[in-house]
Formats: sequence, C-alpha cells, structure tokens
Amino acid sequence: MDTAVTIMLFVTGFFCIAAGITVAKWFRVFPWLAGKVSRPRLWGTGYALFGAVVLYHAVVELVRVDPTLELVMTAVTTVVVFVALGMMWIARPGGPETHSPGPGATD
Repeated sequence: MDTAVTIMLFVTGFFCIAAGITVAKWFRVFPWLAGKVSRPRLWGTGYALFGAVVLYHAVVELVRVDPTLELVMTAVTTVVVFVALGMMWIARPGGPETHSPGPGATD
C-alpha cells in the first residue's frame, strides 16, 4: 500500500482512539464529530475500538504477518468493528418517537 495511505491510517487510528478516550472519560463530545449522544461513555468506547482496528490495519501494512493469522485477525477485526459501530449507534439519541412534536402538532 502507498506510504501516504499508511500514514493516514495511523493518523486516523490515533485520532479515533484519542477522541474516544476523551469522550468516554470526560463526557465531552465534540459537536462537529458526533453531535448529540445520549450515552457519551458508550459512544467514546465504540469510537476508541474503531480506532484500534484502524491502527491494527496500519501496523499490518508495515509488518508482514502469517497469512493464517491475518485471516483470523481479519475476522476478529470485522466483528470488533461491527460491535464498535453498534455501540456508537446505540449511544445516539432515540428515534423519532422521543422527539418533541413540531409547531402546529396536535395530540
């Protein structure tokens, strides 16, 4: 893979981990990144997990590993990414039924 792409993987992985830890520890969600979340600790943990997977793939691009191990880790990281995305999805505010009605709405 190209060096620029590998560098971007490292930068993105470290950023996701740092932002996830910041949100999970201090409950400070960056509005430009996530907007409103109802469970910042859960969202931050999911974002940090996602960053760890990105960082793993950046390292694998630099260091060649055994193909069997790489196949197993690809399956593991796929599951971890789905778990992380699920955590971030669960942490967002509720669906339309929890929003207040707009102007002119009747009960």
